[in-house]
Amino acid sequence: MKESVNESIGFHIARTANRINQAITTLLAEEGIAPEQRILLEILTSCEKATQTTLATMLNKSPTTVSRTLDSLEKKGLIVKKEVLGDKRANLIEVTPEGKAMLERTEAIVKAFRQNLSDVFSPEEKQTLFTLLEKLS
Repeated sequence: MKESVNESIGFHIARTANRINQAITTLLAEEGIAPEQRILLEILTSCEKATQTTLATMLNKSPTTVSRTLDSLEKKGLIVKKEVLGDKRANLIEVTPEGKAMLERTEAIVKAFRQNLSDVFSPEEKQTLFTLLEKLS
């Protein structure tokens, strides 16, 4: 028997992910930054000596996708790329003072958004959700 779309786990996860992404995109639009850009800035501030390759691996995204996002951040003056001595293909990526200011300006927005998502669940439900999502990945 054919499974209906409403019975599809993938459909429900994709629909939920799209709704969450649309909501945070709307909240961050006023600051002129996309969620993908902001998460890269956040990772870069906590990760020493980050390269495009390490970022792609961390995010499970293609190097091309990460490269486009980094190019956009660089054009906005939020990051700088520095050549790695001895490897002309690799660049270290650093957050500029403007990038750090962007993170500070958007911190309250993101923190409230994450808290609102988390508040929907009890601690036990949250752990169950993480366990179930991990099972799928």
